[in-house]
Amino acid sequence: MYGRQAFNLKIRGNKDLYGRSQFRIRPDAREATYLRSKLSCDIHNRLGLISISANYISLYVNDEYLGLYVIMDAPKLSWAELQYGDKDTTTIYKCKTGGNILTVYTCAKNCLNENEAVTDNTEWVELLTALDNAQSAEDIEDIFDIDQFLYEIAFEYLAGSWDHFLSSGHNFSMYKPKNGKWTIIYYDFDADIGQDVSGIEFGLGKNAKADKDFPGYSFADWANKPRHILDILIYKDPTRFENILKNFVTEVFNPAVLFPHIDELKEFIKPHIIRDKTPDENGKCPGMLNQYGYDYSYEQWDANSEFTSVNLNGVGSAYGIKYWILRRYRNVCKTYQMECDPIYMDENYEYTIDKNVEGEIISGQWGDFELIDLNIGVGKQNTTIPQPTETQPTETQPTETQPIETQPIETQPIETQPTETQSTETQPTEIPENLPYQCTSELVGYPCCAKGIKTIYDHDATGDWGYDFKKGEWCGLTPYIEQTNDEVCWSEVLGYPCCKNCFVYDTDEDGQWGYENNQWCGIQSFCSA
Repeated sequence: MYGRQAFNLKIRGNKDLYGRSQFRIRPDAREATYLRSKLSCDIHNRLGLISISANYISLYVNDEYLGLYVIMDAPKLSWAELQYGDKDTTTIYKCKTGGNILTVYTCAKNCLNENEAVTDNTEWVELLTALDNAQSAEDIEDIFDIDQFLYEIAFEYLAGSWDHFLSSGHNFSMYKPKNGKWTIIYYDFDADIGQDVSGIEFGLGKNAKADKDFPGYSFADWANKPRHILDILIYKDPTRFENILKNFVTEVFNPAVLFPHIDELKEFIKPHIIRDKTPDENGKCPGMLNQYGYDYSYEQWDANSEFTSVNLNGVGSAYGIKYWILRRYRNVCKTYQMECDPIYMDENYEYTIDKNVEGEIISGQWGDFELIDLNIGVGKQNTTIPQPTETQPTETQPTETQPIETQPIETQPIETQPTETQSTETQPTEIPENLPYQCTSELVGYPCCAKGIKTIYDHDATGDWGYDFKKGEWCGLTPYIEQTNDEVCWSEVLGYPCCKNCFVYDTDEDGQWGYENNQWCGIQSFCSA
């Protein structure tokens, strides 16, 4: 699609460059300015958040000039050693595929440990289980860096990000320093600060807002997908988050701080942009490895760095960086009744729009795509505890039944089906051994039912649920079946890989489609088994 290509650099043999052995080298081809990644990293670092860094390089390969690139480090093993002295850490998990919302169901297997020698992810699952079960900030304060997380959520809202945790559920890592708390770290910022903002509508289908004034959206408009962790850390009591959001705006995300920095960066990279946008005698610009790919013009670079929206032949669009910052700044200042800079709050503040390159902001392209609720199994402890239709035997008195004093021995009707009882008897399939999981409930952090528990009290996307009255907890009755990838991936002939999970986003005449790693993928047959 794009003319300029990205690279990942890994230095092997226990060697490094300036203390790092892995780099992300990006042309940021999806956006016009070369500023969004650098600016986002600088914002994080100015606030003192745990973050990667970014800078600029001129890239040569075999003495051939490929152009100006953004170079960033990555939250990898060498980064942890350099920043924390944590050599060969075993506690960095990369959540790259979509749909990771910090639950056992979505992250236990989809987020991968950066240390390939690690095979036991017990500590990781314990964190996710604690997040699933938490009902307040106090429940996770000792193990999870809540402030860092809330600052990142504030960043997503302020920067108009849709490509991290809030919407897409990816492009972040989780790291636990020695004797520290689990901390979320973002990367890949080329889709931020007003870039391709209609991505926030992905998965909403008919629930997407009719109002497409994206810079004017409230926080609730932006955080438009269910997230259990947001319920307990923000919606239950928004005070802490709102204070962080206000501090973010006061310290960094305001025109008085960011506009001069943008001007400084523009002046620094301008000669390189001119060089990269100037074709040679054969009509080819440096670094355009895909001669049929798209690329922004110099005029679009200049205008989008200011207040003008641009559109790249219908494949992407972006608000002017300064325009987005100004509008979001005003919105937050008014919504949270902050005392803000009167110069930029003045509706008559003057700026120019380059009508020669101005482009339309794309919206509504996601049509009727609707995501499923990924909070499967989360908060199961809040579901109404079932009333048993039979007494539960204890281990010490196997021949006698012991009534649970707090649970009346009568069935409870389902509200929508008053003539039927809530529980049913089943003879569960024998749970196989020697599998990574024995039953499907373990995927979402709940144990399998003991052999004597047979009654189904609930059913959801995870499977059948029983209830262990002795332990006072839900348990799973559905055996886990090891997923075997299809021998032939049906979607590869169409140019798309097969999915690793079963989240269906669309169905057409070819089959069912998921979305992972920023691309469509085909749903495999094990999902319908």
